[in-house]
Parts: sequence; structure tokens; C-alpha cells
Amino acid sequence: MNFEKISNNNEKLEEMIIKLGSELHDEWREPRKQEDGSYEPRIKVTKDEEWINKNKKSEVDIANTSFENLPSDWQGENKIAAEIAMQEVFNAVEVNQELDEEFIEKASNVIHEKWLERNGEWASEEQNKPYAELDEEEKDKDRAQIKKAIEIFNKNKDLQ
Repeated sequence: MNFEKISNNNEKLEEMIIKLGSELHDEWREPRKQEDGSYEPRIKVTKDEEWINKNKKSEVDIANTSFENLPSDWQGENKIAAEIAMQEVFNAVEVNQELDEEFIEKASNVIHEKWLERNGEWASEEQNKPYAELDEEEKDKDRAQIKKAIEIFNKNKDLQ
């Protein structure tokens, strides 16, 4: 499947966004992994009525729930980040920009700016600053999202 087919195929694009969102969720929960393979619980309340009706409860352990099975309100942050990252990749490909280190830095800056718009009120001091002022560890978090988006795009662009 070439870029034009992907960009005109909302189902394929949504599939790529969900894949990236899922990978971002798994990355978030990895440090919580316990010896038995489960994750240190992180209980949250959901407002997703459909999820509540299906599961007969309003609390969800977001660490021990796969991205696909999370209520929509707890998929939110990773899904938004995935949408932004995939859009950056699509925008670059559309104008024949190389998905190189220069692109990764520019796109990582966008990822961080958009994250700050959503989360700046509660962000830690080390995160609540422009991308250029972040330490390398914080920048790597943004870069990882873009690199994963590129990887997912590249795996899908050549499918027939």
C-alpha cells in the first residue's frame, strides 16, 4: 500500500494510530512490570459510560489493561500523541521530506509543544519548558514517539 492509498484510507490511518497508541501505553506501563508478569496496579475512575455498562464498574486498572481495552477517556492521551506523531510523519511524506534526524528533531519539538498545551498545568519543572531547553532524557521521550510513528508508517506503506 503506497502513501496515497494510506492517506486516503481512514481505516488504515486509524489502525496505525491505534497501533502507536498501544505501543506508547505499553512503554508507559513497562517500568511497572512485576516478576509475575502483571503490572503494579494504577486504579483510575472512568467516565466512559459504554465501558462502564460493559464492565459493570467505573474503576479501571490502567496498568493491567491493554490499550485496546481501556475506556476511551484513558486511551485519550496516548491516542492524541499518536495522532499528532502520525500526522507529522504524513505531512513530511506528503512533501517528500526525508524522515531523517532533522525531521525527528522538528517533529519531536511539535510533539512536546502539543503535549505542553494539554498538560502544562501539571507538568514537572523539568518538562514544563520549550523542547530546546529539555534535557536529553526528556527529549528522548518525544523522539521515541516520532521514531515509533516512522516505524509503523514504514511497515504499512509497502503493504499490498
